[in-house]
This record gives sequence, structure tokens and C-alpha cells, in this order.
Amino acid sequence: MGGPIDVSGDGGVLKTVLKHSEFDEVPKPGEEVEVHYTGKLDCGTVFDSSYDRNTTFKFVLGEGSVIKGWDVGVGTMKMGEKALLVIQPEYGYGKSGAGDSIPPNAVLHFEIELLNFRVKPKNKWELSIDEKLQASVDVKVDGNNKFSQGNYRGAISMYLEGLEYLSESSEWPDESMKLANVTKLQCYLNLSNCYLKVSEFRDAEKNASEALKLDRNSVKALFRRAVARLNYDLLDGAIEDLNNLLKLDPDNVDGQNYLKLAKQRQSNYNQVDKKRYGSIFSKMTFYDEKRGIRDYNKLPKVFFEVSLGDTTFKMVFALFSDTVPKTAENFRKLCQTDHEFNFKNSKFHRIIKGFMAQGGDFTNGDGTGGKSIYGEKFDDENFTDKHTERGILSMANSGPNTNGSQFFITFAPAPHLDGKHVVFGKVMVGSEYLDDLEKVETGPGDRPVNDVVIINCGSL
Repeated sequence: MGGPIDVSGDGGVLKTVLKHSEFDEVPKPGEEVEVHYTGKLDCGTVFDSSYDRNTTFKFVLGEGSVIKGWDVGVGTMKMGEKALLVIQPEYGYGKSGAGDSIPPNAVLHFEIELLNFRVKPKNKWELSIDEKLQASVDVKVDGNNKFSQGNYRGAISMYLEGLEYLSESSEWPDESMKLANVTKLQCYLNLSNCYLKVSEFRDAEKNASEALKLDRNSVKALFRRAVARLNYDLLDGAIEDLNNLLKLDPDNVDGQNYLKLAKQRQSNYNQVDKKRYGSIFSKMTFYDEKRGIRDYNKLPKVFFEVSLGDTTFKMVFALFSDTVPKTAENFRKLCQTDHEFNFKNSKFHRIIKGFMAQGGDFTNGDGTGGKSIYGEKFDDENFTDKHTERGILSMANSGPNTNGSQFFITFAPAPHLDGKHVVFGKVMVGSEYLDDLEKVETGPGDRPVNDVVIINCGSL
């Protein structure tokens, strides 16, 4: 990494290259650029980040749609380059600042990665169906070129844009819709491959699933989804995909090899999980002044595999058998698929953003049913643990001493439930997926519009 370069000529914008590019071209005024960025104040406080939003930012260079320092600095960057821009107030937000996050006369530090640039495209709403079809093919070809150069992020951007051109294709005439589906299939397959290359396996799985909606016999889609699932231990799903692949293409060597790997991993599943999660739990403690240190390594652990749309994910819970052994044992047994009744294939029937996700009604599926391993209902064991944080596992009930099988997972602290609902566990692995649960679209009664299903469960 070299020293800063005065790209404005007056000290207003200093650029330090953090990652060099393999390319030579820089964007021209009037071209659309696509970036990822993080913005910080002089003190190091982050005030904005496209990474946090998990979406890139696009603007047309030189049109004045961004601060002057961006037009100057980004205009000197090459595709794939990452740079730090230190921008003085006269090239930023000046004496006025911007809202509460950027004070007056602030010096701004932007780490910017230039992902892509190209001639400003025509607005999509101005295009005819034929023009949209052609535009989708053009950006797909551009994506293929970027992929062949190893620019996987740039390729992802192109394939996603190709799909945007075809977002309304289900309403097009049959012939146009068929042509659109050909390009959509190619984009989904290529996206899945790109996401595998950058180790974003959930997105790889999601796009392979979209491809399979268009062609359920796509060997490439089955293989890529299986590889994605293998990379976050959804072994049953991976094995199912690979078996289906080999029915279509029995001599597929990669499919045969990955199936052997998946089955070998599955045979060692419990042992591997104990080792993996044991090392995690041994480092975790939970302090309570009265009780002291809670040893998570000694607590029972269970897991859910959850299907949410085209995505599946795994969550691991520690059960508080040290404070509520009866309640913990009820939940543990209900996670056993060999128990006469259990959570497998039951749904989360109620999700409230900012509050909780509720499930466990495996009899009626609507919050009116379920039962415990002890009979219809059992008493509240105690209220020692509290609803102090996101990811708390607690019993749902219809009043005092009415515990069955229904439970909920908190999205935030819920002190108003203390003394009313028995806390019996906590999410230990997979808490990042609470974001996905919380974003689920719901209808009347807070019921998810699309099913959120516990497709598998068990003990670790």
C-alpha cells in the first residue's frame, strides 16, 4: 500500500490505494459506476455502509448526484480497485453537515471498492419487451466476460441486472416469456456458480433453487445447490440433490464423489457436531450474580433445520437444564424425530417483527394445539431466567401453568414477559438467521404468508 495521492490537486481529496486492480481503464464522466463503501468520521465512527445494507450503490459519474469528493475520487479508480478517500469539508458536506450523523465541517473517510462501470443504461421503464430481452442477454454476456476474468462480484452485478430486466416476464406473451425464461435460467445458474466462488453459500443455494423452478432436471442446478448445502452441513438436502442428479446423469463423476463425501459426513454427523459445537460452547459463559457462571458446555443442545422459502438454515439451542430441567427435557424430547410426536415438519405459525417467532403447534398448526411429553399441559417450573436479549427460547402459553409444546424465540429483550413465560434456552449457533425470520412477510394473525417449516431437528 503506497502513500496518499492528492487526486483533487488542492488537498481536498486524498486517495490511498488499499487493493490494486488488474485492469487499466477508469470510468468516464457520464458512465454509471457501482461501488461498495464504508463511510467514517475522523474519530472512526461509521456513519454509513453499503455492506451493512448488503446492497451495492450505483451513481452516474459527474452528474452531481453524490458529493464532489466522490466524483473526483471514484473517477480515478480502476475496476476492482479498493481505495481510501479522505475528503475535506469543501468536497463533502461543507459547513452544513448532513443530518445527525455528519456534523458541520466534517472530514470524511470513505473506503470504496469499485465493482463495475459502464455506459449509462436506458431507463428500464422506457424499454419495449424486445429491448428488455436484448438488454438482459447483453448484460449476461458482460457478466460472463467478468466471470472469465475472475471478477466474480462484477459478474454477480451483471447477472442480477439481467434478471431485473425480466422481472415482469410472467406477464409477457408466451413466446417472449419462453425467451425470458431461457435467460433467467442461465442467470440463476451463473449466479449460483459465482456465489460458490465467493463462498456465499446461502445465496448459491437460493439461486440454484430458482434455476430448478425453471428446469427441475437441471444437473448444474442440482449439483451447485448440493455443494452449497454441503458447505453449511445441510446434509439431507445435499444427499437428496445428488441422488436426483445421479438419476439424471448416472456417470457424473463429480456427483458421485460429492455423494460419497456427503454420506461420509452424515455418518460422522453427531461426532463432528459435538466436537464443533463443544469447542464453541466451552468458550461461552453467561453471568448471573446469584448463580455465578453458567457452563454451556454441560448443557444439552438441540438443533432445528428450517426451510424459509428457497433457503434452509440451521440453528442450535442450548437448553437451561440447570434451572428448568423439566421444561428443557420436554423440548429436547420433542426435538427427537424418533419420539412418537415431535417438531419435525411443524411450522412457525406466528412472527412479529421486533418481538418474536412462535412455533411448536404440531397438531393444529395455528397456535391452538400441541402437547407436552408429560400430557396436555404442565406447570410453570420457575422464572429464574429472564427475557434479556435477542435469541432467548421461552415457553408460549395461554396463562399460568399451561405449558405444552409451543415456544417462541425473541427478536429483542422482552422484560414484560418475565414472570409470565418460562425461559428455558438460548440460540447459540445460527443467531444471524433471526434476521431472516424477522423479515418474513406476514398476514392476518401475524401468520407467515409463506410457510416457515422445521424440516429436521435433533440432539447434538
